[in-house]
Amino acid sequence: MSEPTQPPVVSRDGGIAAVLRVAFPLIMASSGHAFRLFADRVMLSAYSREAISASMPAGLLCFAAMAFFIGTAGYVNTFVAQYTGAGRDDRVGIAIWQGLYLSLIGGLIVAGIGEFAETLFDWVGHAPEIRSEQVVYFQVLSRFGFAGIALSAVNAFWSGRGRTRTVMVVELFCAALNIGLNYLLIFGNLGLPRLGILGAGLATGLSNVAGLVLALSLLFSRRNRTVFGTFPRRTLDLPLLGRILRFGLPNGLQFTLDIVAFNVFIVWMGRAGPVVLEAVNIAFGLEVMAFLPIIGLGMAVSVFVGQGVGAKDITFARHSVHSALLVATVYNIAIAAVFVLMPGPILELFARPNDAAQVESLQMAVRCLRYISIYLLFDALYIIYSHAIKGAGDTRFAMIAGLTLSWGTLVLPCYIAMRLSMSIWTMWWILVVHVGLAGIVFWLRYRGNKWQTMSVIEESPAEQARATGSEVDIQVERGI
Repeated sequence: MSEPTQPPVVSRDGGIAAVLRVAFPLIMASSGHAFRLFADRVMLSAYSREAISASMPAGLLCFAAMAFFIGTAGYVNTFVAQYTGAGRDDRVGIAIWQGLYLSLIGGLIVAGIGEFAETLFDWVGHAPEIRSEQVVYFQVLSRFGFAGIALSAVNAFWSGRGRTRTVMVVELFCAALNIGLNYLLIFGNLGLPRLGILGAGLATGLSNVAGLVLALSLLFSRRNRTVFGTFPRRTLDLPLLGRILRFGLPNGLQFTLDIVAFNVFIVWMGRAGPVVLEAVNIAFGLEVMAFLPIIGLGMAVSVFVGQGVGAKDITFARHSVHSALLVATVYNIAIAAVFVLMPGPILELFARPNDAAQVESLQMAVRCLRYISIYLLFDALYIIYSHAIKGAGDTRFAMIAGLTLSWGTLVLPCYIAMRLSMSIWTMWWILVVHVGLAGIVFWLRYRGNKWQTMSVIEESPAEQARATGSEVDIQVERGI
């Protein structure tokens, strides 16, 4: 297939303005989630070194347990986008229900994993005072896992149709509630008990539950029940569930492999001591502020590509990807400049008064931010192009590439570096190279154009009838 000519960067359809109209609410939603994590780190840093050091490894491990189900159940976003592009609104609601069933299964499994937290963090091998905090944080987050997984599936109802303002409202509601509960429960304000990292976990879990209740109340409105079938008589559609599993399972596995590999990197860094672990937690706490907004932009790319594939308008899909990449690149360059040129003011947010021992951690965090600034440009390539091909249904390649890259270019080299007692800065360079390779691999896959011939949704009855009619016509012409 010949590559279509790219339209101008700015246009009404698929240009920067159109992409940002859909992406901005998703960016705000992702930024709201990023701000939740950022506020957690800032408040826990003020609470104690043990709490801030425990929060990222424990939080990432719990998210890794949830990631498989978030990636699988949340892939209904692509089904909603392609159904919308194909003009089949009646199939949107039933797709969301399959995501909810997958979320229920995932929530039960994640809660079960939480019961093995002590064994898990024995393997992690951090200092005993940090391990005890990690166990508490992991257990409370895992028991609220269903709400976070289900929210990703329900939000697909709006994001897949390009109606992303509702997603923004729900996520910002969760963020505001989370931050308020953090203030009350971590420090014991307004007469509540001082719970520390337990309070942070409860704040996250309860805010997710509240957000899910809000999202479900909107999903089941009368109009949505009528137009999109959000509350059908039969909510389980086994053929559709099978298709979601066929495409969603590789997506969930790839997402999990990325998270687990990154978490292994954090864990091994932490074995260098509490100073290094705190520095890494602070640096990545800031990196999240850059990473998650680009994830919001990537989600918008999946929507545009999904709708373009559903409508069989590949030019529109490609133009949207090009516009999103430009926005992501400019944003990441700006963030990298801040990290390199003025790290001091933002790191001051994490400073604990009268804690001279923290000075070394903050100085080390400055150097960590420099490494992060190097790989941010390649991170934009990876996020935009990976979301583009997955929006079309190319999840099997994403899974294979994720396995190869996460474990072949990050975990294995870092393990070798650790066994050879190399510097932690060697492991940072390995991370930079890994992100660069990931960006190049997914760019090449996108350029190969295979995604243009893919689709995740089944043929409509009209399409099946046309296909059958064509076969009959051919038989008549041949005298059969």
